[in-house]
Amino acid sequence: MWIGSIKWNFIIAGIISAFTFLFSILNNLFLESLLRSLLAFVLFFLFVFIFRYLISKVIGKENKHLLTREEKGQHIDLVTPEESAQQQSEELERRQGKPAFEEFSQFTPADFPQIARNRKDDIDPEEVARALRVFSNE
Repeated sequence: MWIGSIKWNFIIAGIISAFTFLFSILNNLFLESLLRSLLAFVLFFLFVFIFRYLISKVIGKENKHLLTREEKGQHIDLVTPEESAQQQSEELERRQGKPAFEEFSQFTPADFPQIARNRKDDIDPEEVARALRVFSNE
């Protein structure tokens, strides 16, 4: 029982082999760098087999179903529905019998009293208290 497939062996061994060749070519001849990268490929190809086997033993047969690939949740539907937001709002208007914008036609912004002050000495405590009551909705 193995976890994964042999493609992981090739991928990991290939990446390590490429890095080995790149770092080895800086200080060695081409043939020696090629031999070292080939040796690294073979060693890590076998090492990944051992690693996959040990992981499968750790996970066990009873939990292997957790690693299987399920089709559920793998497909994303990127098609936009035919109905647009405009059509949905028109349908809502027909059901309710009135346009949706009439609900907001009576909206008026809050008109709070403003405290105008030029200096700190001109602050009227009653105006401050009245403004605080308006802001706290008391």
